Amino acid sequence: MEKGISTVKDLVLFAAEEYNEKDFCRFFREFEICRKSFSEFSEDCLSVSRYIKTIEKKKMHIAFIGKTSYEYIACLTGMICSGNVVVPFDPNISVDEACQLFEDADIEMLFCEEEFSKKADKIAKRYKRLRQIVSLGDWRWFEKIFKKYSSESEYASLSDVEIDPQDCALIIYTSGTTGDRKGVMLSNGNLASNSCYDSYKSRDEEVNLSLLPMHHVFCYACDVLKNLYDGSTICLNGALISLYKNLLAFEPTVARMVPLICKSVLTKIKIAERKHPELSKREAAELVVGKNFTRIIAGSAFLSGNLIDEFATYGITARQGYGMSECSPRITTSDFSEDNKYSNGALHGVDDVRIVDGEIQVRGPSVMLGYYKKPERTAEAFTEDGYLHTGDLGYIENGHIYLVGRKKNLIILSNGENVSPEEIENKFVDDGIIKEIIVFAEKDAIVAEIYPDDQLTAGMTAEEISAQLSNIVDRVNSMLKTDRQIHTFRIRENPFPRTSTGKIKRTQFNFEEDAQK
Repeated sequence: MEKGISTVKDLVLFAAEEYNEKDFCRFFREFEICRKSFSEFSEDCLSVSRYIKTIEKKKMHIAFIGKTSYEYIACLTGMICSGNVVVPFDPNISVDEACQLFEDADIEMLFCEEEFSKKADKIAKRYKRLRQIVSLGDWRWFEKIFKKYSSESEYASLSDVEIDPQDCALIIYTSGTTGDRKGVMLSNGNLASNSCYDSYKSRDEEVNLSLLPMHHVFCYACDVLKNLYDGSTICLNGALISLYKNLLAFEPTVARMVPLICKSVLTKIKIAERKHPELSKREAAELVVGKNFTRIIAGSAFLSGNLIDEFATYGITARQGYGMSECSPRITTSDFSEDNKYSNGALHGVDDVRIVDGEIQVRGPSVMLGYYKKPERTAEAFTEDGYLHTGDLGYIENGHIYLVGRKKNLIILSNGENVSPEEIENKFVDDGIIKEIIVFAEKDAIVAEIYPDDQLTAGMTAEEISAQLSNIVDRVNSMLKTDRQIHTFRIRENPFPRTSTGKIKRTQFNFEEDAQK
C-alpha cells in the first residue's frame, strides 16, 4: 500500500499528521460556513470509535442511516476505525426493505438520525435481532461525544484497535436495477488501496463540492477517503436544492456529479448567458458555478460527448470515470487531458483489466471480498483465474476504457445480432425533448419507450409531441444499421422508476401496461 496505509484508520492518522490544521471539511451550520481541519477530523473519528467500544466491545454489524453531514462522515469513518462492519442505508429506506436487509446483513445495532427514529421503532418490533438503537442528536450531541471520548479522556486506549486489512469494513447493498440486491463486502484493504494512489492526485489547492449521497461508496470513497489521502478540502452541499447557492458560497474547483446534474448545471449556465449577452461565456458560467470551478467528474451513467464539448466552451473540463461498488468503486480515473476525452477514464491503480468476449474483467486489491452470505453468487461473479465479471461491455484503447453497455441488457435478435440498447439510447441523450428513454426487444423488433421533458413540451399537443419524437427517432435510425433501427416507440406519461443513484430500474415495470400507446 502507498505510504504504509493498509486500513481506513491508517489513512485517517496519515492525513492528520501530513496535513494537520489544513481545512479538510467545510459546511454550513446555522447559516455560517464552519471548518474542520484534518487533525480535528481524525480526532473526531477516533472519539466515535471509542464511544462505540463503550457500548459493545465485540465486533458487530452496525446499520447506519442518516443524511450527509460532517457528523455523518466522522461517525461512519469512526465506526470503521473501531473495527466494526458498517452497513450504510439510504435514509429513505422503507421499514419493509430495512427489515429484509437487516436480516440479510445480520445487523445487531442501528445508528440513525432522529428523523428516522419512528421507523427504527417499527423495525425493532419486527426484527428481533436488533439489540440496540442509537438515535443521533444534532451537532451539539456529537460535540459532546467528541469531547467526552477524546484522546485526552479516560477512554483514550479504547481506540487502540488492531485491524486486519482483510477485515470487512463496509457492506454496500447494490442498487438493485434488476430487483436482486446483494451485499458487497469491502475490506479495509479494498478501501485503502482504492483511495491511496498517486497516478491521479488532486491539486493542493483543490476544493471539492460533495453533493452525492454518502451511503454510496462512490461518494464516500472518492469525496472523503481520496481527499484524506490527497490533502484536499471537501465542502458538503447537503440537499440538492442548495447546489447553486453552495457553488457560489464555497467556490469549489471540482465536483463529482451524475449526468442528470451535469445537464442541469449546463442549462443554468446557458440561461445566465442569455440573460447577460454582454458577458463572455466564462463570465456567464461564473455567475452559476463561481470563479474557481473548472472541472467535473461524472459517474453512474453515460456523459455524452456533446456535453463534454459544450462545458469546454465555458472553461469547464468535464470527464467520465468508471467503477462499481464491487471495486470499491474505482476502476478508472478521470483523465483531464484532451486526449481520449470521450473515454470512461484511464486505467490507473488496478492490477489488471482485460476484455473477454467484449466484457470488462478486473482483478486487483480494490476488488470486493464477495457478496455477504451468498457464496454461490460470489463464485458466479469471478472467473476461474480470479477476475471479477463486471457485466459491462467495452474496449480498451490507449490505456483508456470505453463502455458500450451492460451484458445483461443485450438484445439478441433472431438473426444472431447482439444489440446493446445503451448504444442506441446514448444517441438520444442530447435531444432536448427526450428526458428518458429505454430501448428493448419485442417480437424480434427494437422498440423504444420515451418519457418527454414536460417543461420543454409544455403547451404542445399530444400529436405535436409524437411528431417531434418521430422526427428524432427517424434521424437516429438513419445512423443505424437496418436491424438495429427502432421499429416503433411509445410515449410515457411518468418518469421511469430509478434507484437512489439515479439508474433506471429497467426490469421493474411492465412495458405493455405502463405505456401510453
